Amino acid sequence: MQKDDLAPLLLAVHRLDSILTEEFEALKVQEIDKFEALQAEKINLLNDLETFDLPTADTNQTKAQQWINDPVWGQIIIAIEKCKRSHQRNELLMSKQLETIRGALSALQNQDPSSTLELYTKLGKKHSTRRSILSGDA
Repeated sequence: MQKDDLAPLLLAVHRLDSILTEEFEALKVQEIDKFEALQAEKINLLNDLETFDLPTADTNQTKAQQWINDPVWGQIIIAIEKCKRSHQRNELLMSKQLETIRGALSALQNQDPSSTLELYTKLGKKHSTRRSILSGDA
């Protein structure tokens, strides 16, 4: 890849950041269909990013130094760091949402055998039971 070829890489990284932002917005409002549609585009873009000929340890020192000194390379690094933070933000939001869903399911299923369900008798006194509220026995 020549120095002039850094512009497409920068555009691709900016598009990735845009997808991650759209992904976050879809997660916030729980638009699962939109989120899933973005996954296909994100995977394709990540596959495209893998095809760029980036400098490695085997790269000749002069070429690597040219990349480091190129201001576009600096913009790419900054954009990649932003993508990393956006991805972590999305992961955190998704984890929190999954935790909330698991908590709600656990409460509905009454998975904690040590918990008791307190009901009131016809006389207004507490009547403790270990039955699930969903079992129909309450």
